[in-house]
Amino acid sequence: MSVATIDPGRPDLLMDHFQLGLSAGNGAEPHFYLSLYVIPWSREMGAGHVALLRYHGPGGPGTDVTLTDSPSLGRAQQANLRSVGYSRVDLASEPRPASFTRSALTDQDHVRYLISAPGLEIEARWDDLGEAIFAYGPAPQRPDSQRIWSVLFEAGHGSATVNGAPVHGRTYAMEHWIPWLGRTLNSAHVARGEILVDNGPG
Repeated sequence: MSVATIDPGRPDLLMDHFQLGLSAGNGAEPHFYLSLYVIPWSREMGAGHVALLRYHGPGGPGTDVTLTDSPSLGRAQQANLRSVGYSRVDLASEPRPASFTRSALTDQDHVRYLISAPGLEIEARWDDLGEAIFAYGPAPQRPDSQRIWSVLFEAGHGSATVNGAPVHGRTYAMEHWIPWLGRTLNSAHVARGEILVDNGPG
C-alpha cells in the first residue's frame, strides 16, 4: 500500500472564498464587489467570517466596509491584506459586526449568503455553479513563501441586493487571474477548501 506524503510546509489557513463583482459592462469599474472569507481554521488569526464590500449605489456615495462576526479576525485579515498591497476595497475603517447566514450545503449548484449588520443587509447569490477546477501552486500574494490549493467554481449567474434593493449590473472576466491560473475567472466565483501552507525549509 502506498504511504501518504507529509508535506514539509507549515499549514497556515483553511477557508472558502466567495467573490462577486457586478459592473455596468464595457470595461466599467465594478460598482458592487464582495469578497467573503469563510475561515474555519487559521494558525494565528482565529476563525469566522470576514466580508469586504465596495458598493456605489445609484445617486449615492460609495461605501467601503469590512463586516465580520469576529472583530479580532476582521482586524487581522485587514492587516494581512494591507501587507500585500490589497486595494480592491478600502480597508481603513474598523470592521463592523455582522451575522452571516448561508444556504444549505446540500444545494450543490448554488450558494446564497445573507449578511446582516446594523443599517446594512446584503444578499449575495452564486447560481449555476460550473464544473470544479482544481488548481494549486505558489500563493499569488506571497509566491516566494506560501503555496495554495483550491477548488474553484465559476457561477453562471451572480446577483445581489443591498437593503432589499436589487443591484443592477453584470459579471465580468477578472483578468488578474491570468498570471496564476492561465485564464480569466468570472467575477462571480467560489473557491472552496482553500489551503494555505507556508513553505518548509529549503
